Amino acid sequence: MLEALLELVAEGELRPTAQQVATRAGVALRTVYHHFEDVEALRRMAFDLQVSRHYELLKPVDPSIALAERIPLIARQLRKLFEIIGPIRRATMFDEHSSEEMADGLRRSRHIRRQHLELTFSTEIARATGDARSFVDALDVVTSWQSWYYLRSSLGRGAAAAERVLSLMMQELLEDRRSSTGRGSRG
Repeated sequence: MLEALLELVAEGELRPTAQQVATRAGVALRTVYHHFEDVEALRRMAFDLQVSRHYELLKPVDPSIALAERIPLIARQLRKLFEIIGPIRRATMFDEHSSEEMADGLRRSRHIRRQHLELTFSTEIARATGDARSFVDALDVVTSWQSWYYLRSSLGRGAAAAERVLSLMMQELLEDRRSSTGRGSRG
């Protein structure tokens, strides 16, 4: 049933009914409600499944390699992750503010991505003058699914173009950090 829901949202049906899921899964409608309290619970479980399947795309990146190499690695990882989870993430937008369980799952996924960024760019974060938390927040916003979604949906950019914009935003933020500490220059 989870796979059926994932297939339906991938095909563009962001709010499939329990009946649509049951039909796609080849089960009776009562079977859906036997395993899931409601369709929201089904979406939540499908989101968790999709995220757990693909968070391995965020492979550790050695913070000692050159910044110019780390930035495109992270941009590529995020592109792959966001493109895969995009359909189910769009479907969960409806539940994000009305379901504490969905909000909690989304917080966990943001926390994982944020930790990945903090490890990858630990050198630049350590150099942060003033408010390091604000710097990490800025990096978090730049690399968020919401930023990706805006690029892809609102601006209509393709995945490759969105990846380039993501790289550019990270480069500007991180290179600015290097030049403001006197350890590097922007040329």
